[in-house]
Amino acid sequence: MSPDVPVSLALPFGAIGLVGGWLTADRFLLPDRSFHWLLAGVTPVVAGLLGHYLTGRIGGAGSGGAVGADGPGWANGPGWANGPGWANGPGWANGPGWADGPGRWTRRGPIVASLLVLWAIVVAGVVNGMTVGLVLGPAGMILGAPFGAVCSLPFVPALAVVLLAANRVGRARAGSIVARADRRAVWSATAAVIAVAVLMTPVLFERPAAPEVGRFVAALGIAVVGALFVVDAVALAKVLTLPRRQMGAGEAGDGGVDEVEGAAMMEARGEKIDLGLGDEVQVEVVRPTHAYRGAPQIARVVRGSRERAAGALRAGLARGGIALAIGAALWGGPWT
Repeated sequence: MSPDVPVSLALPFGAIGLVGGWLTADRFLLPDRSFHWLLAGVTPVVAGLLGHYLTGRIGGAGSGGAVGADGPGWANGPGWANGPGWANGPGWANGPGWADGPGRWTRRGPIVASLLVLWAIVVAGVVNGMTVGLVLGPAGMILGAPFGAVCSLPFVPALAVVLLAANRVGRARAGSIVARADRRAVWSATAAVIAVAVLMTPVLFERPAAPEVGRFVAALGIAVVGALFVVDAVALAKVLTLPRRQMGAGEAGDGGVDEVEGAAMMEARGEKIDLGLGDEVQVEVVRPTHAYRGAPQIARVVRGSRERAAGALRAGLARGGIALAIGAALWGGPWT
């Protein structure tokens, strides 16, 4: 998926709705199994539609907040490589900043956004209950409305975890190291919520009807969280290997970008790394080994704050570690 667009919440919400509908159906000993399958089938559809509705309303990328989404970025706009240079062309600094592009609900503040999300989840629950009750006619729809509203409440904390992760998407420049980590965090949160929900259900209620299926789903969720944890750890290691000193545009980390002509800088083919947070620029120059054997060449251009990027990645790793610890703590007890 292109980093220039928001992470669609339809699939994450649909997956949570599928597992949540299945767990909810198992909690009720319904004499007619058709209601069981209807509840387990309708819930992911309604949850997916809810995720689609919230995608552009929560977070930064949905409103074009990330540089590169709507504004010209490193490679797509007429910036440092194709236009009149780093500082003078409509490149990095002239696109819309990440702080200017949160979703429509996010811009209203955390309290208002939380209330709107709660309202949307409850309304989705009412729609879900009325849809399931449709098989009983008008009376079933009337009874299904409050039933769906009540059953939507356990979904609030689960969906809130995913929405908090989605809310961080767009804070960093599109395609950067932090931006990719933020997008992975949405799927890590989804997998963690599913695993914890499946493992917690037997603790709160009785033994599940199909423990083997629940164990498989929980194991799959924990495996996804673990895999993404490793990917984020590798990204953090890459950031930590970068030099600490950050230079402004037109300076060099290895002392000598002033010796490189501006045209050569624009045509540089060295490695380009965007950390995503901060506007600092560090240029590493490789000098020729012998005199009169060519001009210095740009080996690597790093944009962004090493400390801020490392802090964001460490926070993501901490959240992933907490999810793995909770999953490990719940793994043995509920199934024994």
